[in-house]
Amino acid sequence: MGKAYGYIRVMPKRMDMEAQAVTLHEMGVMDRDIFIDFIDGVGNNGDACPQYERLLKKLRDKDLLYLQSLDMLGDGYAEIGRQWRRLTKEKKADVVVLDMPALDTRRGRTQFGTLVGDVVLSMLEYASDAEWAMRKEKQRAGIEKAKNRGVQFGRPERPWTENFDRAYQMWKRKEIKGEEAAELCNISRALFYKRAGKVREKEMYAAESREKDSILI
Repeated sequence: MGKAYGYIRVMPKRMDMEAQAVTLHEMGVMDRDIFIDFIDGVGNNGDACPQYERLLKKLRDKDLLYLQSLDMLGDGYAEIGRQWRRLTKEKKADVVVLDMPALDTRRGRTQFGTLVGDVVLSMLEYASDAEWAMRKEKQRAGIEKAKNRGVQFGRPERPWTENFDRAYQMWKRKEIKGEEAAELCNISRALFYKRAGKVREKEMYAAESREKDSILI
């Protein structure tokens, strides 16, 4: 086994730095090998924590890192999983999570032959996917409720101008180009083509309906 390190993140709701430091001392970690970041509540990601980045530069293969809890590594399962991969896959260090004794990569392999670190990473990735799916479902449900209340999303579409029909018929007869038709309607060419497509669909549907009616007669 290599050198032992400790990492602490002091967050607004968890100002227990001294207690964490005492625990790390009990694990045999020296003061000079304990790295501490102070989080202001804006974010809790590894890339935004300078002491954590200093620690990563020092970590070597088979070094040991003690963490009080998994949330020392970031906000949300996705970020925690990313940092876990950096520690165990890129740095090849061992990690011990003190408030979850089962999360100790020194244990080697499980009874099924899978590395403990890989099991933890798989768990985090699964939890991250589930968290993302749940968030998207809540977002979708929220949008649906808002639409039912009449809330409009996105930029409101410009109203159809009175001379659209005339411009459309002239464009349809190829008397003017799409750009000229759009100018007559005071709208963009893309919007003119979009609306022209809707009108054409209605015309085709009406023509099909008339044809069906004539056959029945």
